[in-house]
Amino acid sequence: MQETLEQSAFSGDGGPALESTVYEFARAGSIEGWWWWALLVISTAVVIFGCARFYRRDTAELSRSVSITLICLRITIIVALLFFFFDLQRRTQREVLRPSEVVVLVDTSQSMSLAESDTLGSESRAKRAAEILADNDLVNRLGQQHRVSVYSFGDAPEPLLLQTNGGNTETALQAEESVDEVAPPRRPSPVAIIGMILLGIAFVLSLSSLLVGGLSAPAPDSQSGGGREGLGWLLGATAVTMCAGILMCGFAYSSATTRSFASLVGFADDESPQELDRDGDDSGEGAESAQPPIKVLNWEDAVAASASQSRIGDAISNVLASHDPTTLAGIVLMTDGQNNGGSNVASAMALAKRGEVSVYPVGLGSSKPPTNVRVVDLDAPKRVYPNDKFAVSAVLQATGGDSLKIQVQLLDGLDSTTTDGNASDSLPTEVVDSQSVTLSGDGSLVGIKFELEPESVGRRRLAIRILPVEKDQNQKDDVSDARYEVVARKLRVLTIAGGPTREYRFVRNLLHREKSIRLDTWLQTGQPGMSQDADQLLTEFPSTPAELFEYDAIAMFDPDWTQIPAASIDLLDRWLASQSGGLIIVGGPVYHPRWLRLRTDPRVSRIASFFPVTFSSRGLMMGSGREGGETAWPLEFTPEARRAEFLWVTDDPASSFEAWDSFGGVYDYVGVKAAKPIAKVYAYFSDPTTRISDSLPVYMASQFYGAGRVFFQGSGEMWRMRRESDAYFDNYYTKLIRWVSEGRLLRDSNRGLLLVDTPRAMVGDTITVRAVLTDEQFEPLTLPEVKAKLITPKGVEDVRLTPVEGESRPGIYSGRFVVRTDGNHELRLTLGDALNEEVFRQNVQVRLPTVELERPRRNDEDLDSLARTTGGKYWKVDAEASGETLANEITTTIRPQPQTTILPGTPDPIFTQRRNAMLLWLIASALTMEWVVRRLHRLA
Repeated sequence: MQETLEQSAFSGDGGPALESTVYEFARAGSIEGWWWWALLVISTAVVIFGCARFYRRDTAELSRSVSITLICLRITIIVALLFFFFDLQRRTQREVLRPSEVVVLVDTSQSMSLAESDTLGSESRAKRAAEILADNDLVNRLGQQHRVSVYSFGDAPEPLLLQTNGGNTETALQAEESVDEVAPPRRPSPVAIIGMILLGIAFVLSLSSLLVGGLSAPAPDSQSGGGREGLGWLLGATAVTMCAGILMCGFAYSSATTRSFASLVGFADDESPQELDRDGDDSGEGAESAQPPIKVLNWEDAVAASASQSRIGDAISNVLASHDPTTLAGIVLMTDGQNNGGSNVASAMALAKRGEVSVYPVGLGSSKPPTNVRVVDLDAPKRVYPNDKFAVSAVLQATGGDSLKIQVQLLDGLDSTTTDGNASDSLPTEVVDSQSVTLSGDGSLVGIKFELEPESVGRRRLAIRILPVEKDQNQKDDVSDARYEVVARKLRVLTIAGGPTREYRFVRNLLHREKSIRLDTWLQTGQPGMSQDADQLLTEFPSTPAELFEYDAIAMFDPDWTQIPAASIDLLDRWLASQSGGLIIVGGPVYHPRWLRLRTDPRVSRIASFFPVTFSSRGLMMGSGREGGETAWPLEFTPEARRAEFLWVTDDPASSFEAWDSFGGVYDYVGVKAAKPIAKVYAYFSDPTTRISDSLPVYMASQFYGAGRVFFQGSGEMWRMRRESDAYFDNYYTKLIRWVSEGRLLRDSNRGLLLVDTPRAMVGDTITVRAVLTDEQFEPLTLPEVKAKLITPKGVEDVRLTPVEGESRPGIYSGRFVVRTDGNHELRLTLGDALNEEVFRQNVQVRLPTVELERPRRNDEDLDSLARTTGGKYWKVDAEASGETLANEITTTIRPQPQTTILPGTPDPIFTQRRNAMLLWLIASALTMEWVVRRLHRLA
């Protein structure tokens, strides 16, 4: 094998690559075993010996020079055939030096916003991380020996790449520019020119040999061996110059595969070198251009603490999956060590140990939790009635280790926020009530409740405020506010039941006792004169818009749809779509299957459109549900259910779903094929034997229907919750009735309404907005888009609403926005001009996830274990620790580990083609000259 260093380039990953040309015999690598080599050597020796012996005997009467010439020509042919057999190949080999890598992971979860220590004015952990990266120049120092990638991680499954630099990235870019700018000129090949000269000499000598041989008379037999001695040496010189010229021209032509033979000898010009080099680079494996580095301009913004979770395990696992462990010298992990989401850190630790990648944690914060008190959550209704007491609940938390006795105030006043949002930070000043609370200081949550009795009608604002506490590190989270509206009208509800089921009777009695609700009822199987608890008894479905449009919500319990005329069903459609009505449909075993059988009835398609689910079109044999079940099955709630307030049967979601778990479950359900694409599913019937197409039957679901809402429940068995507590049942149906009728209560204008899918959210959640709007003539609005204003604690944002695709009714718009900070968010949509302005409002109460701040102390145990297991080192960064010293220690501790990789490349087909051509010319020329020599000397 022969190697010739040609040039230095850069690989696609930024590392330097040395290119060398390698010549090797391909056949030699496939011959295994010494006996094959012995056989080949013996065979070659026998052939050469036989050839020499034959020609010595054949030319015994000729001169010695002629004999040597013929023997050398034949041996030259044999050697050329051996070259054919061994298959000499050329390939370009790349030796890539891949630089050492270091990955820096920075935690951006909300616990990083906590103070570094209990010292007043102490900076946050996130700010300290930014100082280490920027002011102490950690990234640039590491970049002198490694290629550095900086990622931030939080609640996302994958970390976010912030910056890349170091290694050979900048050098590679400069080298690429220099290669593009400068290219050496191409000159004729001296080897090819000498070869052409030798061929010219051979041509002259051959003509001379022919002339001498033709003019010379045959010598007597006694002198035949020496009569032509001069001619023999002339023929020998011709053979030598011819073979040498062919070999030199062939060598130059085969080596310069990008050039023509005419350009090698100076008879023509090739295309420009830049174009050839560029064409060749495009086909190379590692010829990708180096990517320019990514730079962070402001590290404080880049690593701002905003994520709701800290996924340390996921971040390390993703880095190990996306970076080569052979060059990854280490992972610098800047965090407080509290992993509360994603995969377990132990699994990532095992991956790092298996890949021999060391993790170097940098622990930020204090091993003692900083002192901080905060209002975690605030719960208040959005609509209340005058002189009707309502509860205001809040969740408080304290950290720092020591118990704290705090004073909590309830503030209330008129909402003075202007339409442009400039006064959104002003809180009410009137202190309505005050309570003393003792917080343990270990991060546990403590609830507090106030009662408020509004007197005047209008929009108001309340707030829960904690009076200042000594050493409180963050007083911004000591207050939380919410907006509510005091309305005078009662909620109008109509209940319809196919029969006097338990569910219907309990709900009817509950709503009749509720002071804020006016209840009408229609028992379809009721007899005249039957007594029922309701404000008004109906004997038929309301037949006129004036009658139906008075209701805010309709609750139907296994209704007999056949008793409702087609005109009334059309009227129900109008009430839902344009009047923002709220409809609750509770399935049952008696009348629900009947309307499904009426396939030719024109009412069926309209009735089916009300449901947020679809039913089987193959009759009652498939997906017909269950009636008279013998086993109760708990409901399987979806993540969407956790955010649905009407399912909160207690004061907080955690205890609410504990109550749902203690509830024994349901026995029956009506058969559902699937949820509609626009529907939200809250619960499934959990019996695994009821699966259809790998999906459990939908038990609870809802959908927007134009401007209204429809809620579906698979059976009337919520009355079973009364076994646990009457309050569970009462809270569920009361909140459900208010939730579906929210569109009616929130109508700020007769030109439509504005709705959000959830009034309460966590930081980072996406809120869906829906608006049903009309113009000044109360016709559906046809604008291509409308813009709403989102007033947040940190400013005002625009929310873009566009028409809903696929909606049969015009004037329905939707949009989304992401809540990025805690506190009260108000969405405002304004239609019309200043003289005829219509304002729509919706409030969303946003809170921080408690999981991020429940354990605010630095987790030294886990971080130290992570370092020891992977062979790294753990640094504890206390408030007095020097960032300069830390950066120096990290730089000197992490050893570079570059790797050299050899890319063998593929054989050059053009070289093989030109090599074969050269050998064929050599063999043909040698055979031709041998024939000429034999003819001149009259040999057979």
